Amino acid sequence: MHIINKAVTQIELMVEDCGISDNPVTLEQENEVIKCAYERGALLRVTFGGRSAGIASDDPVRTTTKPSFMFGATLGKPALRSAAAGIINAITGFLCTSRRLHACLPENHDICLKELERTIAGRKIWCCGEMARIREHFSSQIVDSPQDADLILISSDGMISDEKGVIPEEPGEKYLFIGPSTAGVAVLTHACHYCPYGRTNI
Repeated sequence: MHIINKAVTQIELMVEDCGISDNPVTLEQENEVIKCAYERGALLRVTFGGRSAGIASDDPVRTTTKPSFMFGATLGKPALRSAAAGIINAITGFLCTSRRLHACLPENHDICLKELERTIAGRKIWCCGEMARIREHFSSQIVDSPQDADLILISSDGMISDEKGVIPEEPGEKYLFIGPSTAGVAVLTHACHYCPYGRTNI
């Protein structure tokens, strides 16, 4: 099972019988384009119950739907997984189980990178996703395959595609999800998450 499908099953259990799964959720172009330094793609704002969250995606979907569209769906296309991940971000924010809903401000980017240096110091890493800044900055630590890595970093584009099936349904300490777009899925699957300066509100 793709990890986003796993997260959907978890969120379905959380909202079961509380009457919110058929409330509207809106995905729209983010006008305040402040994106995480480790993410790529278009930035969407997903709003549910007055709470908004961001999702960076190469396959943005702009629509109004309901969380229940995800339940039992195969989510076989990246655009559908992207929408589901964004909705999960907004719902976990609404339920106060996730606090990293939007990217930090640009003035936090350098200190964030410094803290990431300390987090992954001395470890071999493999990137599931583009993460151009990380690949450039940590080039001496990057290995060619996930099997050779001490730590696998996962960005939103890597999480949404995961074409090689690298990410297990229940990631252990070897997996580190990066940035606000991965926050909801990380929370629901009890995965390690790195986004020290992500904002709850914008």
